[in-house]
Amino acid sequence: MTRILYILIPIFFLSFISCDNDIPSSEVPSIVANTFKSQFPDAVDVEWETVRSDYEVSFELENVDHDALLDNSGNILKYKYKIEEIEVPTAIRTFLETEYPQEQWDDPEHIIEGNSNYYQLEIEGFLSDKKMVIDSLGNLRTDLRYWN
Repeated sequence: MTRILYILIPIFFLSFISCDNDIPSSEVPSIVANTFKSQFPDAVDVEWETVRSDYEVSFELENVDHDALLDNSGNILKYKYKIEEIEVPTAIRTFLETEYPQEQWDDPEHIIEGNSNYYQLEIEGFLSDKKMVIDSLGNLRTDLRYWN
């Protein structure tokens, strides 16, 4: 029993350690904040964090979760928002039915990066979910990283 406690107690305490880089809105450079406000003027529940030298903002727009990544010059690098499963393009649905006919998928998101549009979702697994990025034509994009 004591061996289990020696294992569980550190895990318990480590679960409370936060690795995020949340920052208050007041610490976001004005050029970044102004770009965000001009592009998403109706955003609510806004939360900022730093990601290397960039700024990631999580917010809600019309009750839909969004995230945007801006550089320190105020340029929007990319943004994403949650979509309903019914909104996933037919080509992606066909890909999933062909490649993963027995698996369930969820958490679809639409990502816009410059002129590119792609989608990300999770295939439910036994111990962990498989995260993938797929373009609107239904091609798996291993060259693109899943954006958490």
